[in-house]
Amino acid sequence: MKTKMMWCVLPLVASALNGCSEINATPADPALTRFDGVWDVLGKTAVSRPGAAEDCGYGTGTGRLTIKGSTITGELKDNSDYGYMLEGNIDARGRMTGTFTYEGYDAASFEGTLGDRAGTGSWQDIYGCPGSWEVHKGEAAADSVASRP
Repeated sequence: MKTKMMWCVLPLVASALNGCSEINATPADPALTRFDGVWDVLGKTAVSRPGAAEDCGYGTGTGRLTIKGSTITGELKDNSDYGYMLEGNIDARGRMTGTFTYEGYDAASFEGTLGDRAGTGSWQDIYGCPGSWEVHKGEAAADSVASRP
């Protein structure tokens, strides 16, 4: 009886697992995957926010972000060595939006546009201080992201 039941259950398990293979995976949208890779980031803080005195200071930040499909993740450090996590989304036209967090708290939001090898945009922190950023795609970066699951 056990053998007969096992032969009945085995095909059900095998058919359920069949959908998990890479062969049956839906191909990624080529319009989105053209941005896939690791991008080097440089950010700059404006000296003041609009309508205010010079109270934002001046700072720079560097880091890397990774794009896979429509998802953006990354880590940045400012010139005071504070670390920020970055996450966001990008659409097929290269338009990206997202947020920076510091120790789990919202710190800033960003927006911008990417081309095939570079992009620019702006950001604003929670106090209203504005900044700008630029990114450049690394040569070996696309290969390391493409090999990830």
